Amino acid sequence: MLQIQHQTPPEINRIRQLICRAGDEGADTFKKDLQKIVDVLGEYYQQNKQEVKDAMIQSFIQCAKLLPLKSGIYATILALLSTKQITQSLTDQIILGLLEHLPQIAQEETPILGQTILKFLSELMNVGLLNTVSFVECLYDLEGGAENEQSPFYLQILLTTIPHAMIKAMEKNQIEFKNIIQNVEVLMTKRKTEDRLFHLWQSIRNFLNNQEKDAHTQIFQQFLKTSYPRPYLLFPDEMTQVRQLRRGFKIPIVKRTQIWRPQQILVLNDEIRSQNNNKTDIQIEITRQWIYETIDLFKTNRQQIVFQFQLYQNCIKLSPSQEAQFRQTLIFTLLNMVIEVIPRKDQLSTAFYSGLLIHLSQRNSDNIKEWNETIEQFIDLMPQNNILIIEQLSDCLSHYFCNSNFKLNWDKFFGKYNPDETDSINNYLVIMIFRKLFLLVSVDKITDLVPKNIIDWYNQLQDITKPLDFEQISLAEKINSYLQQKLNGIEMLEQLKLITNHNPDIVIQTFLECLLQCISKSITHLNVLSKRYLSFLLQPNIIKPEKLGEIMLQTIFRMWNHSVFHLKVYLKEFLNLEVISNLQIINWLNDIIKQKSDNFKIYNVLIAINDVFRKQTKLDQVQDCTYENVKEINTILTQMIEQEQDIIIQSSLENIQLQILIAFKSTNGSQSEKLLKEIKSTQIKQIIMSF
Repeated sequence: MLQIQHQTPPEINRIRQLICRAGDEGADTFKKDLQKIVDVLGEYYQQNKQEVKDAMIQSFIQCAKLLPLKSGIYATILALLSTKQITQSLTDQIILGLLEHLPQIAQEETPILGQTILKFLSELMNVGLLNTVSFVECLYDLEGGAENEQSPFYLQILLTTIPHAMIKAMEKNQIEFKNIIQNVEVLMTKRKTEDRLFHLWQSIRNFLNNQEKDAHTQIFQQFLKTSYPRPYLLFPDEMTQVRQLRRGFKIPIVKRTQIWRPQQILVLNDEIRSQNNNKTDIQIEITRQWIYETIDLFKTNRQQIVFQFQLYQNCIKLSPSQEAQFRQTLIFTLLNMVIEVIPRKDQLSTAFYSGLLIHLSQRNSDNIKEWNETIEQFIDLMPQNNILIIEQLSDCLSHYFCNSNFKLNWDKFFGKYNPDETDSINNYLVIMIFRKLFLLVSVDKITDLVPKNIIDWYNQLQDITKPLDFEQISLAEKINSYLQQKLNGIEMLEQLKLITNHNPDIVIQTFLECLLQCISKSITHLNVLSKRYLSFLLQPNIIKPEKLGEIMLQTIFRMWNHSVFHLKVYLKEFLNLEVISNLQIINWLNDIIKQKSDNFKIYNVLIAINDVFRKQTKLDQVQDCTYENVKEINTILTQMIEQEQDIIIQSSLENIQLQILIAFKSTNGSQSEKLLKEIKSTQIKQIIMSF
């Protein structure tokens, strides 16, 4: 049977393209382009076709929600449409359609919808389409929601809206707006958290303080022209004829059960602020916030993100210093998102950000030197108190350097390594990046692109596949011969039973060492060999499961304490095979720390455990999914955290604790409530509740 395909009418396609691509040609042609769009939309609207009207309304609403950079552009178009009698009703319908989305804001998991809609409404207020009193009352609603909410959900929407609304609000409703600012000041003082919102608030407060000292409000005028595309400044006469929508509006504030959290760790590009005294840090914060929003909105479409970043440079005519500021803010923001170590429900992978950096650097190949210098600046400013930051940053940068054809200042970068500082975090970062580079790239390519002194240094590091010196050489040789014969599990078991001149535990330990050595020659052997031989070891009459797990973990540490990659692979594999359990891993980690092993070895183990636990979404896939086991794990970790003096190890232990509790909550909601009551840390409770 033939299916009838309904094609979209060409006029509707043209309308959608006109609206979606408004402003794409750049700031130089804003006035001509926007006037043309207004004229064309007016012609289509006069045709009085309902489907055409609906297409206009829906396109504007969708663009308002998905393209926050163009809020000022769309506000300008709507303002110009309102000045024409024919299209006044179109403007009203679009605004009313947008206001209908306000109740949806509180139902969302993240504040992104609230941020984009409120930003658009603030620009509508700036052009005169919305009443200033109603908008300030809306800010009051958000401030009230922020005061009564455990999560900073409403506070995030409020603080991201204020920079776009404050000029008009200060002009028309100064007393009410100042009251909101004072209330937020009290609220931020109570929070005592240096997260993303803290820095955004600092920039708003600094900006307003500077404005009060500037009698001629020059700082406001500079801000209007350079921080965000506001084409309505090009139409001063038309803006006096804008017809305002006489209608109030409110954001329904409801108590949310889910907790949303902003990013915790931030490395800021403050040096550009200090160099440009005529600039304000709020411009950097607005750009940073827009980058966060763009990634959140288009996280499934990397090419669209790259296009949006290029669009920013087109929409705002940037001087060379502003270009440098944007590049630095962009790179710093992306790398900030890479090093977020506290678990977040909406967290993206390091592979996503390395791919994004690669795409962007390829589009800016003429400035690749400046790109890599900015990355080096970020590394210099990076917090030195969390090894997970090192792991995630090295993971991202190793892929980035590999795919950017190694175009970086090797001597400067390698110069961060100091052989005299055995516990240096910089040393650890350099080693991690180079180890991953050498895993990603063929030896021939490395030899061609990397200076010889660095290759020589790398070759002197402990070989990640160096065989152990077995104490039981004859026993090891015998077992290796069995492995070379490719005996199956039953045959191997029979041969091991014939070995009577060694303690059974020594036999098992030596067998595991030989097996891991065999596996290490090719990671592709891991699945086949582990399933072939470990199945017979899991039989209770061979060795107790607890003892097998203990020997397995000790063997893994002795062989691979210098290789995060191998630690991750083996821990994940043997957890899945239920040879080891989460509880055994935590007890093993406790023993390693108590033995005061080398810090780098402890860091490697911590990184591997964090990575494995982060990807372990269901505790019912492993042995210890019961409330009692998770409670015991939590108790052990809490004691370790309280006793630990090293802040790096302590913060990593806290992350491991979070990974376990979050995984338990996802599969055991009712019992997790019971477990939460026993947790002392308010921050950990809030993070777990956000999942």
